[in-house]
Amino acid sequence: MYKLLSITTIFISAFLLFQIQPLLSKQLLPHFGGGASVWSASLVFYQTMLLLGYFYAHYISRYTITLQVVTHLFLVIIATLVIYLQNEIFHFTDWPPTLAVFVHLLREIGPIFMLLSATSVLLQRWYIQAFARHVPYHWYSISNLGSLMALMSYPFIFELLFSLEQQKSYWLFGLLCYCALLLLIMAFLLKKDLKVARKPQLANRAKLSQGKSIWIILSALSTAMLVSTTHMISTNIPPMPLLWSLPLVIYLLTFSYTFANKVNYQRYVWAYTFVFAVFAGLLMFYFGSQFSALAQLIMYCAILLTACMVCHGELRSTAPDNAQLTTFYFYIALGGVLGSLSSTMIAPLLFVQLDEYLLGLAVIFSFICYCQFKTQTGNKHIKYTLVATAVVWLSCYCFLAVNFNQYNVATSRNFYGYLTVKDIHTNTIKERRLIDGTTIHGAEPLDNNQFLGQSYYHQHTGVAKSLTILKQQGALNIGVIGLGAGVLAKFVGQGDRLHFFELNPAVHDMAKNYFSYLNSSKANVRVTIGDGRIALQKNHQETFDVLIIDAFSSDVIPAHLLTREAMSLYWQRLNENGVLIVHISNNHIDLLPVLQAHSQHFDKTLIKYSYQGRGLKSLGSDWVVLTSNHTFLNDVSISDLSPIKHYGNYQLAEWTDQKNSLLPLLKF
Repeated sequence: MYKLLSITTIFISAFLLFQIQPLLSKQLLPHFGGGASVWSASLVFYQTMLLLGYFYAHYISRYTITLQVVTHLFLVIIATLVIYLQNEIFHFTDWPPTLAVFVHLLREIGPIFMLLSATSVLLQRWYIQAFARHVPYHWYSISNLGSLMALMSYPFIFELLFSLEQQKSYWLFGLLCYCALLLLIMAFLLKKDLKVARKPQLANRAKLSQGKSIWIILSALSTAMLVSTTHMISTNIPPMPLLWSLPLVIYLLTFSYTFANKVNYQRYVWAYTFVFAVFAGLLMFYFGSQFSALAQLIMYCAILLTACMVCHGELRSTAPDNAQLTTFYFYIALGGVLGSLSSTMIAPLLFVQLDEYLLGLAVIFSFICYCQFKTQTGNKHIKYTLVATAVVWLSCYCFLAVNFNQYNVATSRNFYGYLTVKDIHTNTIKERRLIDGTTIHGAEPLDNNQFLGQSYYHQHTGVAKSLTILKQQGALNIGVIGLGAGVLAKFVGQGDRLHFFELNPAVHDMAKNYFSYLNSSKANVRVTIGDGRIALQKNHQETFDVLIIDAFSSDVIPAHLLTREAMSLYWQRLNENGVLIVHISNNHIDLLPVLQAHSQHFDKTLIKYSYQGRGLKSLGSDWVVLTSNHTFLNDVSISDLSPIKHYGNYQLAEWTDQKNSLLPLLKF
């Protein structure tokens, strides 16, 4: 009976831990521009709380079971009451983004998250003390099973069916169930054997200093690969719980599999497999954006699976006996914190691109080589293979790094992404490009005789054609969410006013210092740094004739800019005949169902411009216009639209701040 109670409690605690992670991180996305770094910063918090939870479990385990159980239950009840009584929402808009994410999560969920994370270790420890048994490492697999079910059920069930408030309510109900199970465990232990419970074993006195540094290193490597892989995926595919969950599922699956049985990990098998992983990682790092969303997910997950199997398999092979159980888990958590910190906070200071991804693969490969060459009786063929792999991989990396960076003029990296200014000189193209991640965010001809029609934004795009029609009605006051290189300043003239809202200050610096659009525009140009939606909420006095939504982070469109509440704000800032223009070009997401739902809700006419492009000379783009301006609509040529003015075959996607999901809109 006790084992069943313990396993159930461990399962529920793990489910609660990993159900709340995507929920709270998604809730934070609108406050930080919807970028991929929100999840990376959140992982730092979750790993830190896990470390504190293991630290708490280690030190409380030196006391009697009676005191441990009563203390833990008391703290859980207090932390639960704090969550129920917490109503006021604090904003940390003036803080550094990573710190702001950490503090927000700490305030909202910190104490209970730490206590939940200690559950698995504590219950294993109580079992060892009360029944004098060996460490039930397979319980760790039960914990991971609960985590996996939470992660996979969130994007496919909870996010699709329930609002954020409903999700929180269900989570709190699960927390109450957890408290009830702890009460039953306490009653069972105290009733069964108070004498044993009052005599802590000497094994409880294991010190943290007795741990092995290899536990920290392996845990840090696997966590760093988890964070960097998630960031790589989110560079080309919009950040959402599904993309956060999949890498974490891979991470936990490898933990569960390797810890279920020590023989599940065969070093030489995974050494050969990792040869594939390092080359696949190099391919995805430089050419990943050329693949479909499904192909990217498969490749990145396969590489992460191989890396985590090596790290977690080696961890299991060095797992200690009963005496060092809590020390072992503490060191794993410490490595997790260091790994997430290195990828989230240190790597952006050292690298202007996501080079930590390749660095992580290289370090793990070096560790494999060390292990194989350390073994005197090892297979010579694998040693030759590893040496050849190292030489070829390093040569390929140097070749690709030199060729991909040869056009670089300037680079920048911060919380919101990494930017590059490139001067492209080929037989057909001579232009300067602003690239966010892997996506072009504007370009300017380097040849004075070259027309803008050969660049990124050109006269054939929907926004250019719409502005041409609207300018016939007089001077325009235009608001633009998303600056890029400032190319839209090219399409306005004398008497027009153009107000850009740009989240990333580095984008503004690049546009101002390396492109001429802002400085040479004939219009009155103004730039406000900050999230466009938040800035518009504060900007009560300004009314626009045209509002253009052109905000991307790499190839990512922030979802909070396209919800019903956001649209309502846009119409408040537009005049009676205002025109809303939305850039929906995306290789992986079809946003037309979202905008068509908004057009029906707000009773606006929707038209779509689609330009297929002409190779690299002029890139294709899709733009959607929402308006009630009949003069504008009558001047639009049918030949410009794709395919007609009515799009009735789409299933509408009703997006609100409380409920929205990118999953049904993915182009696989």
